[in-house]
Amino acid sequence: MRAVRVECATSSISHDLRIQKALEFVSWDYRGNLGIINGNLRLMVECITLDSQCLPPGFSIGGISVIEVLEEWSSDYLTHHLLILEFDSDIIRDYFSGNDICILAGTNLTSSGFVLQLSGRQSSIVNILKSIQNEVPVERITRAQNSEGISNMGTTLQQHRIIKVAHNDGWYKVPKKTSIRNIAAKLGLSKSTVAEQLVKAEGEIVRDFLKKSK
Repeated sequence: MRAVRVECATSSISHDLRIQKALEFVSWDYRGNLGIINGNLRLMVECITLDSQCLPPGFSIGGISVIEVLEEWSSDYLTHHLLILEFDSDIIRDYFSGNDICILAGTNLTSSGFVLQLSGRQSSIVNILKSIQNEVPVERITRAQNSEGISNMGTTLQQHRIIKVAHNDGWYKVPKKTSIRNIAAKLGLSKSTVAEQLVKAEGEIVRDFLKKSK
């Protein structure tokens, strides 16, 4: 199967104590897979903070542990920390035991939500996707359709959520059944943000429609 991108909104996962702890920092970005050791999966990740404080080696929460801080460096007002995280076997189960699936760059956790990008054998990806959907609400699943990949295809997660609420509430009906104010209130966003993101999302959708109709 070509690459798959799974997106979960912050509101869908913020009940998890691990997510709450992670969101104390600016972002977590996947950098590489270091393999399975004693049944546990080790990943290299970059944690970005507003100061020099980061989770120390030995810190553990919900089956995820910090093994080592490899490097730290600063840029502008941010500090970057390159860490090795270990995920217990209870979390990863047997998803990676067949060596037929991998996590891709673009996987990250920010205040906007969680993004997981995968590539590999179709049956293995489907197995992971089903498990994720059984655990948390998934906002969107995108499959790469061509050589352009999936990282920058289509609308953003926020735009997708706005379009979804707008459509469900009757924004695209004639006459309209809702307003920018109501959509913004439901999403907890400003009216200007909703209006701007609606235009951008609609532009992406029209662009894709025209591209496919050539």
